[in-house]
Amino acid sequence: MEDLNELNKCDALAQKELINRGEVSVSEMTSYYIDRIKMLNPILNAVVHPMFDQAISQSNEKQNVDHPLAGLPLLIKDLNPIANEPFTNGSKLQEGFVAKEDDVFVQRYREAGLNFLGKTNTPEFGFLPITEPELHGPAHNPWELTRSPGGSSGGSAAAVAAGMVPFAHANDGGGSIRMPASTCGLFGFKPSRGQIPISPYINQISVNHAVTRSVRDSAALLDVIKGGTDLELYPTYETSKTFLSSTQKEPRVLRIGVTPDWNGQVTIDEETKKAFDQMVKLLSDLGHEVEEVTVPMSFNSYTENFIKIWAGSGAVAIDHLSKMTGQEPSMDKLEALSYEIYKAGKQMTAFDYEEARVMLQLESKKFLSLYGQYDLLLTPVLNRVPVKTGELKQESIEALTNNMVSYCSFTPIANATGQPAMSVPGYWTDDNVPIGMQFKANVGEDHLLFQLASQIEQAKPWFYKYEELNAQLMQSAN
Repeated sequence: MEDLNELNKCDALAQKELINRGEVSVSEMTSYYIDRIKMLNPILNAVVHPMFDQAISQSNEKQNVDHPLAGLPLLIKDLNPIANEPFTNGSKLQEGFVAKEDDVFVQRYREAGLNFLGKTNTPEFGFLPITEPELHGPAHNPWELTRSPGGSSGGSAAAVAAGMVPFAHANDGGGSIRMPASTCGLFGFKPSRGQIPISPYINQISVNHAVTRSVRDSAALLDVIKGGTDLELYPTYETSKTFLSSTQKEPRVLRIGVTPDWNGQVTIDEETKKAFDQMVKLLSDLGHEVEEVTVPMSFNSYTENFIKIWAGSGAVAIDHLSKMTGQEPSMDKLEALSYEIYKAGKQMTAFDYEEARVMLQLESKKFLSLYGQYDLLLTPVLNRVPVKTGELKQESIEALTNNMVSYCSFTPIANATGQPAMSVPGYWTDDNVPIGMQFKANVGEDHLLFQLASQIEQAKPWFYKYEELNAQLMQSAN
Protein backbone atom coordinates (compact mmCIF):
# COMPACT_ATOMS: atom_id res chain seq x y z
CA MET A 1 0.00 0.00 0.00
CA GLU A 2 1.56 3.28 -1.11
CA ASP A 3 -0.31 5.56 1.30
CA LEU A 4 -0.92 4.03 4.73
CA ASN A 5 -3.20 6.95 5.60
CA GLU A 6 -5.80 5.10 3.52
CA LEU A 7 -6.11 2.76 6.51
CA ASN A 8 -8.00 5.50 8.35
CA LYS A 9 -10.76 5.22 5.73
CA CYS A 10 -11.33 1.51 6.51
CA ASP A 11 -12.90 -0.28 9.44
CA ALA A 12 -10.96 -3.06 11.18
CA LEU A 13 -12.33 -5.92 9.09
CA ALA A 14 -11.50 -4.07 5.86
CA GLN A 15 -7.98 -3.56 7.17
CA LYS A 16 -7.72 -7.28 7.87
CA GLU A 17 -8.68 -7.93 4.25
CA LEU A 18 -5.76 -5.73 3.19
CA ILE A 19 -3.44 -7.87 5.33
CA ASN A 20 -4.87 -11.06 3.83
CA ARG A 21 -4.33 -9.76 0.28
CA GLY A 22 -0.75 -8.80 1.07
CA GLU A 23 -1.37 -5.08 0.45
CA VAL A 24 -0.07 -4.18 3.90
CA SER A 25 1.89 -6.21 6.44
CA VAL A 26 1.12 -6.42 10.16
CA SER A 27 4.47 -4.76 10.80
CA GLU A 28 3.62 -1.82 8.52
CA MET A 29 0.17 -1.45 10.07
CA THR A 30 1.59 -1.57 13.59
CA SER A 31 4.14 1.13 12.80
CA TYR A 32 1.48 3.32 11.19
CA TYR A 33 -0.75 3.24 14.27
CA ILE A 34 2.16 3.77 16.63
CA ASP A 35 3.02 6.90 14.67
CA ARG A 36 -0.63 8.02 14.91
CA ILE A 37 -0.58 7.59 18.68
CA LYS A 38 2.71 9.48 18.99
CA MET A 39 1.30 12.33 16.91
CA LEU A 40 -2.17 12.63 18.49
CA ASN A 41 -1.75 11.51 22.09
CA PRO A 42 -0.11 14.79 23.20
CA ILE A 43 -3.41 16.57 22.45
CA LEU A 44 -5.83 13.78 23.48
CA ASN A 45 -4.11 12.02 26.42
CA ALA A 46 -5.97 8.85 25.47
CA VAL A 47 -3.09 6.36 25.96
CA VAL A 48 -1.47 6.29 29.40
CA HIS A 49 0.87 3.34 28.91
CA PRO A 50 2.34 2.68 25.44
CA MET A 51 3.46 -0.86 24.58
CA PHE A 52 5.16 0.00 21.31
CA ASP A 53 8.30 -2.12 21.61
CA GLN A 54 6.28 -5.21 22.46
CA ALA A 55 3.86 -4.59 19.58
CA ILE A 56 6.65 -4.15 17.03
CA SER A 57 8.52 -7.24 18.22
CA GLN A 58 5.35 -9.37 18.02
CA SER A 59 4.06 -8.07 14.70
CA ASN A 60 5.73 -10.74 12.56
CA GLU A 61 4.39 -13.46 14.85
CA LYS A 62 0.85 -12.00 14.59
CA GLN A 63 1.12 -12.07 10.78
CA ASN A 64 0.90 -15.86 10.85
CA VAL A 65 -1.89 -16.37 13.41
CA ASP A 66 -4.90 -18.04 11.79
CA HIS A 67 -7.79 -15.89 13.04
CA PRO A 68 -10.15 -13.39 11.34
CA LEU A 69 -8.75 -10.51 13.45
CA ALA A 70 -5.10 -11.58 13.76
CA GLY A 71 -2.58 -8.79 13.42
CA LEU A 72 -4.98 -5.92 14.01
CA PRO A 73 -3.94 -3.36 16.66
CA LEU A 74 -5.94 -3.00 19.88
CA LEU A 75 -5.76 -0.79 22.95
CA ILE A 76 -6.78 -2.15 26.37
CA LYS A 77 -8.53 0.03 28.94
CA ASP A 78 -6.46 0.38 32.12
CA LEU A 79 -9.10 -1.30 34.27
CA ASN A 80 -7.92 -4.71 33.04
CA PRO A 81 -4.54 -6.33 33.70
CA ILE A 82 -2.03 -7.34 31.04
CA ALA A 83 0.74 -9.62 32.29
CA ASN A 84 4.01 -7.80 33.10
CA GLU A 85 2.57 -4.36 32.31
CA PRO A 86 1.57 -1.44 34.56
CA PHE A 87 -1.97 -1.72 35.91
CA THR A 88 -3.26 1.41 37.67
CA ASN A 89 -7.08 1.55 37.44
CA GLY A 90 -6.43 5.27 37.08
CA SER A 91 -5.52 5.45 40.78
CA LYS A 92 -2.55 6.49 42.90
CA LEU A 93 -3.41 3.44 45.01
CA GLN A 94 -1.95 1.29 42.20
CA GLU A 95 0.71 3.65 40.90
CA GLY A 96 3.78 1.62 39.97
CA PHE A 97 1.96 -1.72 40.24
CA VAL A 98 2.72 -4.32 37.55
CA ALA A 99 0.18 -7.06 36.79
CA LYS A 100 1.29 -10.67 37.11
CA GLU A 101 -1.11 -12.19 34.59
CA ASP A 102 -3.64 -11.43 31.86
CA ASP A 103 -7.31 -11.40 32.71
CA VAL A 104 -9.64 -13.64 30.69
CA PHE A 105 -10.48 -10.96 28.11
CA VAL A 106 -6.85 -10.10 27.44
CA GLN A 107 -6.16 -13.84 27.15
CA ARG A 108 -8.86 -14.23 24.50
CA TYR A 109 -7.70 -11.16 22.56
CA ARG A 110 -4.14 -12.50 22.67
CA GLU A 111 -5.23 -15.94 21.45
CA ALA A 112 -7.02 -14.24 18.54
CA GLY A 113 -3.73 -12.65 17.47
CA LEU A 114 -4.64 -9.04 18.28
CA ASN A 115 -1.64 -6.79 18.82
CA PHE A 116 -1.72 -4.64 21.97
CA LEU A 117 -0.39 -1.11 21.44
CA GLY A 118 -0.98 0.13 24.98
CA LYS A 119 -3.45 0.92 27.74
CA THR A 120 -6.01 3.71 27.75
CA ASN A 121 -6.99 6.46 30.16
CA THR A 122 -9.85 5.93 32.61
CA PRO A 123 -11.28 7.73 35.64
CA GLU A 124 -10.24 6.24 38.97
CA PHE A 125 -11.72 2.70 39.17
CA GLY A 126 -14.06 3.62 36.31
CA PHE A 127 -16.42 5.38 38.70
CA LEU A 128 -17.29 8.42 36.55
CA PRO A 129 -18.97 9.34 33.23
CA ILE A 130 -15.92 11.51 32.43
CA THR A 131 -12.22 10.65 32.14
CA GLU A 132 -10.24 13.08 34.30
CA PRO A 133 -8.12 11.03 36.74
CA GLU A 134 -5.71 12.90 38.98
CA LEU A 135 -3.06 10.26 38.27
CA HIS A 136 -2.96 10.66 34.48
CA GLY A 137 -4.81 13.91 33.80
CA PRO A 138 -7.89 14.37 31.61
CA ALA A 139 -8.49 12.76 28.24
CA HIS A 140 -9.90 15.07 25.58
CA ASN A 141 -12.67 14.64 23.04
CA PRO A 142 -11.19 14.64 19.52
CA TRP A 143 -14.30 16.33 18.07
CA GLU A 144 -13.89 19.29 20.40
CA LEU A 145 -10.80 19.30 22.60
CA THR A 146 -12.43 21.36 25.35
CA ARG A 147 -15.04 18.64 25.93
CA SER A 148 -14.84 15.33 27.75
CA PRO A 149 -14.75 12.11 25.71
CA GLY A 150 -17.03 10.62 28.35
CA GLY A 151 -16.29 7.80 30.74
CA SER A 152 -15.29 5.59 31.98
CA SER A 153 -13.93 4.27 28.66
CA GLY A 154 -13.05 7.80 27.57
CA GLY A 155 -9.45 7.07 26.61
CA SER A 156 -10.51 4.14 24.44
CA ALA A 157 -13.26 6.13 22.74
CA ALA A 158 -11.05 9.16 22.07
CA ALA A 159 -8.38 6.89 20.56
CA VAL A 160 -10.77 5.07 18.21
CA ALA A 161 -12.55 8.23 17.06
CA ALA A 162 -9.17 9.82 16.32
CA GLY A 163 -7.96 6.80 14.34
CA MET A 164 -5.18 5.88 16.79
CA VAL A 165 -6.47 2.29 16.49
CA PRO A 166 -9.41 0.81 14.55
CA PHE A 167 -11.07 -0.42 17.77
CA ALA A 168 -10.39 -0.55 21.51
CA HIS A 169 -11.37 -2.55 24.56
CA ALA A 170 -13.87 -0.97 26.97
CA ASN A 171 -16.11 -2.01 29.83
CA ASP A 172 -19.46 -0.91 31.19
CA GLY A 173 -20.68 -0.81 34.80
CA GLY A 174 -23.25 1.97 34.38
CA GLY A 175 -22.90 3.09 30.77
CA SER A 176 -19.11 3.22 30.38
CA ILE A 177 -19.17 1.78 26.85
CA ARG A 178 -22.29 3.57 25.66
CA MET A 179 -21.62 7.06 27.07
CA PRO A 180 -18.16 7.61 25.53
CA ALA A 181 -19.38 6.00 22.29
CA SER A 182 -22.11 8.65 22.20
CA THR A 183 -19.80 11.56 23.00
CA CYS A 184 -17.15 10.42 20.48
CA GLY A 185 -19.42 9.43 17.59
CA LEU A 186 -18.77 5.68 17.82
CA PHE A 187 -20.75 2.45 17.99
CA GLY A 188 -20.78 1.11 21.55
CA PHE A 189 -22.33 -2.24 22.45
CA LYS A 190 -22.98 -3.55 25.98
CA PRO A 191 -23.56 -7.33 25.81
CA SER A 192 -26.11 -9.23 27.89
CA ARG A 193 -24.97 -10.57 31.21
CA GLY A 194 -24.04 -14.15 30.37
CA GLN A 195 -22.77 -13.53 26.83
CA ILE A 196 -19.20 -13.12 28.10
CA PRO A 197 -17.22 -14.15 31.21
CA ILE A 198 -18.02 -12.27 34.40
CA SER A 199 -16.42 -14.55 36.99
CA PRO A 200 -13.29 -12.40 37.61
CA TYR A 201 -15.43 -9.46 38.76
CA ILE A 202 -16.62 -8.83 42.27
CA ASN A 203 -19.98 -7.43 41.14
CA GLN A 204 -22.18 -8.70 38.33
CA ILE A 205 -23.12 -5.24 37.04
CA SER A 206 -20.05 -4.71 34.86
CA VAL A 207 -19.43 -6.25 31.44
CA ASN A 208 -16.53 -5.99 29.00
CA HIS A 209 -16.49 -5.36 25.28
CA ALA A 210 -15.34 -2.50 23.02
CA VAL A 211 -15.91 0.76 21.19
CA THR A 212 -15.70 0.62 17.40
CA ARG A 213 -16.25 2.69 14.26
CA SER A 214 -18.45 0.11 12.51
CA VAL A 215 -21.17 -2.27 13.67
CA ARG A 216 -19.54 -5.32 12.12
CA ASP A 217 -16.22 -4.62 13.91
CA SER A 218 -18.06 -4.70 17.23
CA ALA A 219 -19.77 -7.97 16.35
CA ALA A 220 -16.51 -9.59 15.22
CA LEU A 221 -14.72 -8.52 18.39
CA LEU A 222 -17.57 -9.78 20.59
CA ASP A 223 -17.24 -13.16 18.85
CA VAL A 224 -13.67 -13.28 20.22
CA ILE A 225 -14.66 -12.94 23.89
CA LYS A 226 -18.12 -14.57 23.96
CA GLY A 227 -18.80 -17.65 26.05
CA GLY A 228 -18.27 -18.30 29.73
CA THR A 229 -15.57 -20.00 31.76
CA ASP A 230 -15.88 -22.89 34.20
CA LEU A 231 -16.37 -20.41 37.05
CA GLU A 232 -19.50 -18.52 35.97
CA LEU A 233 -22.13 -17.60 38.56
CA TYR A 234 -24.77 -16.92 35.89
CA PRO A 235 -25.88 -19.05 32.92
CA THR A 236 -24.03 -18.25 29.71
CA TYR A 237 -25.36 -18.22 26.19
CA GLU A 238 -23.54 -20.85 24.17
CA THR A 239 -24.36 -20.64 20.48
CA SER A 240 -22.70 -21.57 17.22
CA LYS A 241 -24.27 -18.51 15.59
CA THR A 242 -21.81 -15.62 15.37
CA PHE A 243 -22.64 -12.03 16.15
CA LEU A 244 -20.95 -11.08 12.88
CA SER A 245 -23.52 -13.12 10.96
CA SER A 246 -26.28 -11.07 12.64
CA THR A 247 -24.98 -7.91 11.00
CA GLN A 248 -25.65 -9.49 7.62
CA LYS A 249 -29.32 -10.19 8.32
CA GLU A 250 -32.21 -7.74 7.95
CA PRO A 251 -34.30 -7.41 11.11
CA ARG A 252 -37.98 -8.22 10.98
CA VAL A 253 -40.42 -5.34 11.46
CA LEU A 254 -39.79 -4.38 15.07
CA ARG A 255 -42.10 -2.86 17.64
CA ILE A 256 -40.03 -0.17 19.31
CA GLY A 257 -41.08 1.72 22.41
CA VAL A 258 -39.58 5.19 22.71
CA THR A 259 -39.18 7.69 25.54
CA PRO A 260 -36.96 10.78 25.55
CA ASP A 261 -37.30 11.52 29.26
CA TRP A 262 -38.44 8.51 31.32
CA ASN A 263 -42.04 9.84 31.18
CA GLY A 264 -41.03 13.29 32.33
CA GLN A 265 -38.95 12.01 35.26
CA VAL A 266 -35.79 13.61 33.78
CA THR A 267 -34.98 16.39 31.30
CA ILE A 268 -32.90 16.50 28.12
CA ASP A 269 -31.47 19.43 26.18
CA GLU A 270 -32.66 20.71 22.80
CA GLU A 271 -29.87 19.08 20.74
CA THR A 272 -30.49 15.69 22.34
CA LYS A 273 -34.22 16.00 21.58
CA LYS A 274 -33.38 16.79 17.95
CA ALA A 275 -31.17 13.69 17.76
CA PHE A 276 -33.91 11.59 19.37
CA ASP A 277 -36.60 12.86 16.97
CA GLN A 278 -34.31 12.23 13.99
CA MET A 279 -33.82 8.60 15.07
CA VAL A 280 -37.57 8.09 15.63
CA LYS A 281 -38.24 9.31 12.08
CA LEU A 282 -35.52 7.05 10.64
CA LEU A 283 -36.99 4.01 12.40
CA SER A 284 -40.43 4.80 10.99
CA ASP A 285 -38.97 5.31 7.52
CA LEU A 286 -37.34 1.87 7.81
CA GLY A 287 -40.77 0.36 8.41
CA HIS A 288 -40.61 -0.30 12.14
CA GLU A 289 -43.56 0.32 14.45
CA VAL A 290 -42.65 3.16 16.81
CA GLU A 291 -44.74 4.10 19.84
CA GLU A 292 -44.18 6.36 22.83
CA VAL A 293 -44.06 4.19 25.92
CA THR A 294 -44.78 4.61 29.61
CA VAL A 295 -41.85 3.17 31.55
CA PRO A 296 -43.20 1.26 34.59
CA MET A 297 -40.49 2.06 37.12
CA SER A 298 -39.44 4.73 39.58
CA PHE A 299 -36.36 6.52 38.31
CA ASN A 300 -35.53 7.87 41.78
CA SER A 301 -35.79 4.43 43.42
CA TYR A 302 -33.58 2.72 40.86
CA THR A 303 -30.99 5.53 41.03
CA GLU A 304 -30.82 5.51 44.83
CA ASN A 305 -30.44 1.74 45.05
CA PHE A 306 -28.04 1.48 42.11
CA ILE A 307 -25.69 3.93 43.87
CA LYS A 308 -25.86 1.87 47.08
CA ILE A 309 -24.94 -1.35 45.25
CA TRP A 310 -22.16 0.50 43.46
CA ALA A 311 -20.76 1.85 46.75
CA GLY A 312 -20.78 -1.57 48.40
CA SER A 313 -19.13 -3.27 45.44
CA GLY A 314 -16.69 -0.37 45.03
CA ALA A 315 -15.53 -0.65 48.62
CA VAL A 316 -14.94 -4.39 48.25
CA ALA A 317 -12.97 -3.77 45.03
CA ILE A 318 -10.82 -1.07 46.64
CA ASP A 319 -10.04 -3.33 49.61
CA HIS A 320 -9.10 -6.14 47.19
CA LEU A 321 -6.79 -3.83 45.22
CA SER A 322 -5.29 -2.53 48.47
CA LYS A 323 -4.28 -6.05 49.47
CA MET A 324 -2.92 -6.68 45.99
CA THR A 325 -0.72 -3.57 46.01
CA GLY A 326 0.11 -3.37 49.72
CA GLN A 327 -1.15 0.26 49.80
CA GLU A 328 -3.70 1.39 52.38
CA PRO A 329 -6.81 3.22 51.06
CA SER A 330 -6.53 6.82 52.25
CA MET A 331 -7.23 10.38 51.17
CA ASP A 332 -3.63 10.55 49.95
CA LYS A 333 -4.07 7.51 47.70
CA LEU A 334 -7.68 7.96 46.58
CA GLU A 335 -9.54 10.80 44.91
CA ALA A 336 -12.23 12.51 47.00
CA LEU A 337 -15.18 10.70 45.41
CA SER A 338 -13.50 7.29 45.54
CA TYR A 339 -12.71 7.79 49.21
CA GLU A 340 -16.35 8.78 49.86
CA ILE A 341 -17.55 5.65 48.03
CA TYR A 342 -15.06 3.53 49.97
CA LYS A 343 -16.20 4.89 53.34
CA ALA A 344 -19.90 4.58 52.48
CA GLY A 345 -19.45 0.99 51.33
CA LYS A 346 -17.49 0.02 54.43
CA GLN A 347 -20.17 1.53 56.68
CA MET A 348 -23.03 -0.19 54.86
CA THR A 349 -24.74 -2.97 56.79
CA ALA A 350 -25.65 -6.32 55.29
CA PHE A 351 -29.30 -5.29 55.63
CA ASP A 352 -28.69 -2.04 53.72
CA TYR A 353 -26.95 -3.84 50.87
CA GLU A 354 -29.52 -6.63 50.62
CA GLU A 355 -32.42 -4.16 50.75
CA ALA A 356 -30.85 -2.14 47.90
CA ARG A 357 -30.28 -5.31 45.89
CA VAL A 358 -33.90 -6.45 46.32
CA MET A 359 -35.30 -3.01 45.50
CA LEU A 360 -33.11 -2.78 42.40
CA GLN A 361 -34.31 -6.21 41.29
CA LEU A 362 -37.92 -5.14 41.74
CA GLU A 363 -37.39 -2.03 39.60
CA SER A 364 -35.52 -4.17 37.04
CA LYS A 365 -38.42 -6.61 36.87
CA LYS A 366 -40.85 -3.74 36.24
CA PHE A 367 -38.60 -2.40 33.49
CA LEU A 368 -38.19 -5.76 31.76
CA SER A 369 -41.98 -6.21 31.69
CA LEU A 370 -41.90 -3.76 28.76
CA TYR A 371 -40.49 -6.50 26.55
CA GLY A 372 -43.78 -8.36 26.61
CA GLN A 373 -45.08 -5.50 24.46
CA TYR A 374 -41.99 -4.24 22.61
CA ASP A 375 -38.95 -5.74 20.93
CA LEU A 376 -36.71 -2.77 21.75
CA LEU A 377 -36.67 0.47 23.71
CA LEU A 378 -35.18 3.71 22.35
CA THR A 379 -33.90 6.46 24.66
CA PRO A 380 -31.09 9.00 24.53
CA VAL A 381 -27.71 7.86 25.86
CA LEU A 382 -27.04 11.10 27.77
CA ASN A 383 -29.30 13.97 28.80
CA ARG A 384 -27.27 16.63 27.02
CA VAL A 385 -24.30 17.33 24.77
CA PRO A 386 -20.87 16.19 26.02
CA VAL A 387 -19.77 18.25 29.01
CA LYS A 388 -16.74 20.51 29.04
CA THR A 389 -13.59 19.21 30.74
CA GLY A 390 -13.82 20.01 34.46
CA GLU A 391 -17.56 20.70 34.35
CA LEU A 392 -18.61 17.59 36.30
CA LYS A 393 -16.54 18.07 39.44
CA GLN A 394 -17.69 15.17 41.60
CA GLU A 395 -16.31 14.84 45.09
CA SER A 396 -19.30 13.35 46.91
CA ILE A 397 -21.87 10.61 46.45
CA GLU A 398 -24.57 13.29 46.49
CA ALA A 399 -22.90 15.01 43.52
CA LEU A 400 -22.58 11.67 41.73
CA THR A 401 -26.30 10.99 42.28
CA ASN A 402 -27.22 14.45 41.02
CA ASN A 403 -25.20 13.87 37.87
CA MET A 404 -26.92 10.54 37.28
CA VAL A 405 -30.17 12.50 37.32
CA SER A 406 -29.02 15.43 35.18
CA TYR A 407 -26.45 13.89 32.79
CA CYS A 408 -26.54 10.11 32.54
CA SER A 409 -30.08 9.05 33.44
CA PHE A 410 -30.57 6.43 30.74
CA THR A 411 -27.69 3.94 30.88
CA PRO A 412 -27.38 2.28 34.35
CA ILE A 413 -30.70 0.39 34.23
CA ALA A 414 -29.30 -2.02 31.62
CA ASN A 415 -26.48 -2.91 34.02
CA ALA A 416 -29.00 -3.68 36.74
CA THR A 417 -31.22 -5.80 34.47
CA GLY A 418 -28.36 -7.47 32.60
CA GLN A 419 -29.93 -6.70 29.22
CA PRO A 420 -27.97 -5.75 26.07
CA ALA A 421 -27.84 -2.11 25.00
CA MET A 422 -26.07 -0.06 22.35
CA SER A 423 -25.21 3.51 21.49
CA VAL A 424 -25.65 4.24 17.78
CA PRO A 425 -24.11 7.36 16.18
CA GLY A 426 -25.81 9.42 13.53
CA TYR A 427 -26.33 12.96 14.79
CA TRP A 428 -23.82 15.80 14.95
CA THR A 429 -24.62 19.33 16.15
CA ASP A 430 -23.86 22.39 14.02
CA ASP A 431 -20.60 22.59 16.00
CA ASN A 432 -19.77 19.01 14.89
CA VAL A 433 -20.29 17.48 18.35
CA PRO A 434 -21.71 13.91 18.21
CA ILE A 435 -24.78 12.68 20.08
CA GLY A 436 -25.67 8.96 20.09
CA MET A 437 -29.00 7.23 20.66
CA GLN A 438 -29.50 4.14 22.80
CA PHE A 439 -31.41 0.94 22.14
CA LYS A 440 -32.08 -1.79 24.71
CA ALA A 441 -33.32 -5.31 24.00
CA ASN A 442 -34.49 -8.08 26.31
CA VAL A 443 -31.83 -10.20 28.03
CA GLY A 444 -30.14 -12.49 25.50
CA GLU A 445 -31.48 -10.64 22.43
CA ASP A 446 -28.07 -9.23 21.45
CA HIS A 447 -28.42 -10.47 17.87
CA LEU A 448 -31.54 -8.35 17.37
CA LEU A 449 -29.63 -5.20 18.30
CA PHE A 450 -26.83 -6.01 15.86
CA GLN A 451 -29.38 -6.55 13.08
CA LEU A 452 -31.01 -3.17 13.67
CA ALA A 453 -27.68 -1.36 14.13
CA SER A 454 -26.47 -2.68 10.78
CA GLN A 455 -29.70 -1.59 9.11
CA ILE A 456 -29.36 1.94 10.58
CA GLU A 457 -25.70 2.08 9.55
CA GLN A 458 -26.61 1.27 5.95
CA ALA A 459 -29.54 3.70 5.89
CA LYS A 460 -27.63 6.59 7.47
CA PRO A 461 -23.86 5.96 7.20
CA TRP A 462 -21.54 7.74 9.60
CA PHE A 463 -18.07 6.53 8.63
CA TYR A 464 -17.42 9.57 6.42
CA LYS A 465 -17.44 11.72 9.57
CA TYR A 466 -14.12 10.19 10.66
CA GLU A 467 -12.43 11.54 7.54
CA GLU A 468 -13.70 15.01 8.45
CA LEU A 469 -12.40 14.51 11.98
CA ASN A 470 -9.00 13.35 10.72
CA ALA A 471 -8.54 16.56 8.73
CA GLN A 472 -9.49 18.56 11.81
CA LEU A 473 -7.02 16.67 14.01
CA MET A 474 -4.17 17.05 11.54
CA GLN A 475 -4.53 20.82 11.89
CA SER A 476 -4.54 20.58 15.70
CA ALA A 477 -1.50 18.29 15.78
CA ASN A 478 0.62 20.50 13.49
